[in-house]
Amino acid sequence: MAAGLGGVLLTLAAWAALQMYGKAQYRAGYAAAQQHADGLRQRLEQGMQYEKEQADARLRGAVLAREAAARDLAVARRRLDGLLSTHGRDPESPAAGTRADGADPDWIGGFAACYAEYGSLAHDAAVWADRVNGLQDWARQVVSPGAH
Repeated sequence: MAAGLGGVLLTLAAWAALQMYGKAQYRAGYAAAQQHADGLRQRLEQGMQYEKEQADARLRGAVLAREAAARDLAVARRRLDGLLSTHGRDPESPAAGTRADGADPDWIGGFAACYAEYGSLAHDAAVWADRVNGLQDWARQVVSPGAH
């Protein structure tokens, strides 16, 4: 009977040792998986931060280019206003001439009016282009996040 009891105790001890070994292996595997997941999360966050900084830099570049183009348009507009003033025209109302009949063709005034409209349209188009480019960059990153 003592041998049977010893065998049962030995079996129970072996079973308990296997259970403890299994739990230790499970915990070690879980810890390794957590460590791997943390590494992936950290790399993902770094990648997202990098892409955000790159997108911000591209946007700043586009805004600076748009502002430079707007300054160039403003300089050209001031030159046209100077020409209009030189020829006796009011820059605010370029079609109105100083002659009594006002029947002569006013190419400078017409050009200035068109140029002013073009400047306004170009500014609006540049703002829209900045927004569209930003959306396109975002869409490219969503579709192929590892492209860069």
